[in-house]
Amino acid sequence: MSSPSDDGPLRSRRRFLLSIVAASVVASVASLGASTLIKSPQQVAADAGPPRASVISAPVERRVLKESVILRGTVAPGRTIEVTPAAAAEGRSVITRTTVKKGQRIKAGAVVAEVSGRPVIALAGAIPAYRDIRPGGKGPDVKQLQRALRGLGYSVRDAEGTYGSTTQAAVRKLYEDRGYEPPAAQSPAIGEPENEEPEGGAAADGDPASARTRAKPKPSVYLKAGEVVYVPRFPARATEVKATLGAQVTGAILKLATGELEVRGTLTAPDRKLVKPGMDVTIFSEESGRSARGRVRSIGAFTADGGTAGAGHPVRVAGTTQLPEGFAGQDVRLTIEAASTDGPVLVVPASAVYGAADGSTQVIKLAPGGAQERIAVTAGATGGGFVEVRGDGLAEGDRVVVGK
Repeated sequence: MSSPSDDGPLRSRRRFLLSIVAASVVASVASLGASTLIKSPQQVAADAGPPRASVISAPVERRVLKESVILRGTVAPGRTIEVTPAAAAEGRSVITRTTVKKGQRIKAGAVVAEVSGRPVIALAGAIPAYRDIRPGGKGPDVKQLQRALRGLGYSVRDAEGTYGSTTQAAVRKLYEDRGYEPPAAQSPAIGEPENEEPEGGAAADGDPASARTRAKPKPSVYLKAGEVVYVPRFPARATEVKATLGAQVTGAILKLATGELEVRGTLTAPDRKLVKPGMDVTIFSEESGRSARGRVRSIGAFTADGGTAGAGHPVRVAGTTQLPEGFAGQDVRLTIEAASTDGPVLVVPASAVYGAADGSTQVIKLAPGGAQERIAVTAGATGGGFVEVRGDGLAEGDRVVVGK
C-alpha cells in the first residue's frame, strides 16, 4: 500500500496528461468547425448561384433632335494669286527691292516688288494682265485698267475700254507717284495729235522757236503687263514671299490671298448623303479656342485624290460673317447640322427601339417598381444615336429598357 506522500506526484502527472488530451480534443473540434466555415475562392464561386438579372434603362427626353456630321477642314482664302514678274528687257531679272513681308496686308496701288529697278504694282481687277497696253489699245483689259485708276483717285475721261490721252496721263501719274518713270512708247498715241500748239498756231506770239518748244509732245506712255498684278478684291494678304534681295527671278516671287476666308474639307461618301449646300456649320479652332458660324457653300464630285484629307467629296464652308483673320491657315473642326426636328420631340436611345414579331415598333417602359410594359411607338427622325418616338403611354421622364 502506497503512502500519501507517493500519491502526490502521480496525481500531478495524471492532471498534466488529462490537460494535454483535453487541449488536443478542443483543437481538433476547432479545426473541424473552421473547416466547415472557411472556403476557398473556387469553392465560394462554385457554391454561388447565378447573379440576379439586372436591367439597364435610360430616360425618355424631350428636346430638339439633331444629326451632326463632324470633319476637319483648313481655313484658306477664297483665291490665291501668284505674282510672276516679266523678264527684264535688258540684263538679268533680279530682285532689287523687297517691299512685302509674309502676312502683310496689301492695298490697291501698292508696289509689291521691284525687279531690275522696275515696280510690280497691285491693281484692282479680275482679268490677269496678258499683254502690254499701248496707246490706242482697246478691250476689256483697258476698261479694267481705267476702273482701277479711277479707284485710286486718278482722272480718266477717255471712252470706256480705249487707252487714250487721259488714261495715259493717269498711268504716268501712277508711276511717278511711286517714284518710277513710266514705260515710254516709241510713237505718239494713235489718233492723238503730235503737237499741242497754243491757240492761234505756232506764230501766235511771233516767236517760232518758243512755239516749237511748247509744241514738243511728251513721250507716249504704255503699261507693261509684267509690271502690274490684278487682284479681284482688296485688301489682299501675302501668304508666301519668295523674293529676297539680289535673288534672280525664276518664277513666282509672291503669293497673294484675296477674298474672304473659307474652310475646305472632305466629306466621306456616307456623309455626303446627309449634307447639302446651305446647311449650318459650327467652325471651331482648337488653337485659339474660338468658334464661328458658317454655311456649306458647295460640295464637289467624289475624287479619289483628296490630298491630305483623303478620298471623298470636297466641301467648302463660308462664314455667315467674315471669319477672323487669325483663323487663316488653321486646321479646324467642322460640325455640320445635317438634319434636325422643327422643335422639341420625345426621344429615346436607338437601342431602346426594337421590332416586335407582329411587325410593330416597340419600347419597353420600366416602372419604378421594376415592372415592364411593352408600348407600341412610331419612330421618326434619328440623330446622334437617338430616335424620335410617338406613342400613347410614354412621356418625358419615363424610363425605357436599353439592355439587360
